[in-house]
Amino acid sequence: MFVVTMWRPLLLTCALGCGGGSKPAATTTTTTDTDALPTQTGRGTTSPGDPPPPPVVGGDPARAQGSGNRCDTLPIADISVDGLLDDWNDARVVARIGSAPDGSIALHCAWDGTTIAFAFNIKDDRLIRVKGGQEDRVTFSLAAGGKPVSVTVFPGNSMAKAKITKPAQVEAADSLQPNGFSVELAIPAAAIPEYSPSTPGFQLEVTFHDSDAATGGDTTPLSIKQPIDLGNRKDLLDDFLATVKLRRTDIKVDMLVDLDPDRKGKERIVAGGTVIGVLTDVFAYVTLPASSAADIKKVELLTLGPKNQHVISALLRQSGNGGSRDLLMLWTVWSGQLQPLVNIEVRKELGGNVLEVGYTVVKVKKGMALIVESKPAVGFTAESFNEEPAGDADGILLPWDDKKSGITYTLEGAEIKRRDIPKKKKR
Repeated sequence: MFVVTMWRPLLLTCALGCGGGSKPAATTTTTTDTDALPTQTGRGTTSPGDPPPPPVVGGDPARAQGSGNRCDTLPIADISVDGLLDDWNDARVVARIGSAPDGSIALHCAWDGTTIAFAFNIKDDRLIRVKGGQEDRVTFSLAAGGKPVSVTVFPGNSMAKAKITKPAQVEAADSLQPNGFSVELAIPAAAIPEYSPSTPGFQLEVTFHDSDAATGGDTTPLSIKQPIDLGNRKDLLDDFLATVKLRRTDIKVDMLVDLDPDRKGKERIVAGGTVIGVLTDVFAYVTLPASSAADIKKVELLTLGPKNQHVISALLRQSGNGGSRDLLMLWTVWSGQLQPLVNIEVRKELGGNVLEVGYTVVKVKKGMALIVESKPAVGFTAESFNEEPAGDADGILLPWDDKKSGITYTLEGAEIKRRDIPKKKKR
């Protein structure tokens, strides 16, 4: 007989109910059984029975100065976008290319959480502006995964006025310098397509097109193309990793996905060890009920429901007393918080005997659905399998069930709906 006592019920507690018909509230999850494998969610570490701590927000002042590809943390309101460089005296150079006097670019960057600003100090011994010919100019683009914000600047000099092509929300100006010219830009984050509070950085490309052909100079364009880190987002990731005791090398999944129907833009999903985190302007996480990172078989996104909504899934293994079971766990995200949808047993093993189901996401009449179907048993029979149904998950489908061969799981709002797949009658 097969009797399992190694899994105590995993209690998932959810304010206002998990997966109700209305939009769920932010969750605080605790375990009431101290011997059970813990599950935690929240904006920081929780202990059994404790209320959640206040939100954790990145941005330690000690880390405000930029480093690597990271913008300096400066109030953009203090920067006058006039093309002059006096506002950037204390700012470091984020990137540099070329050599004076024939052509070089020194790039400065500042970010205050809502606006990003740049200053380009361009050294060039010949500033060419000629009607009908090739002219000196700077092209700039900044992207957050979508269409880039693009700006083109023809600097002004004694031969021609400045000509700047830019989106309406972008501020831009140029100024002549003793050995070249400078350009300043200020771009509201909200004006950058695909930007969201979860965006960890931007992709930058700035090119100086030097038109020295008439004077025999080098006309090779100078281009800086690199990611730009946002200081407060990098700090938030560091705070999250420190809270859950992970290193960057432990991260297995790191992606930006539109998960939260309650927020505009994309959320950052980070998974590693036994933790899945959601990073927006704060972070929330769940600690999976597994003994080690090796027991986490897969963390991925599934698409469910009539609106093809992404949900987070984790496949994990729990072992003990000579046997094991695999759980498929699903979450949606509301208001930046992970909300549990369903736990499904998909495999049980004891002494070489195995019960297993297959599962896949398929298109149905109303969007996408998760189909779970039983497979033939290996070793187990209806007579030898005598386990009580799981109290913390949808129990594994039994191949000898004479009423159903599977279950269809659909997503309606924040609730999982189940429909049995009837067993085909034998002819």
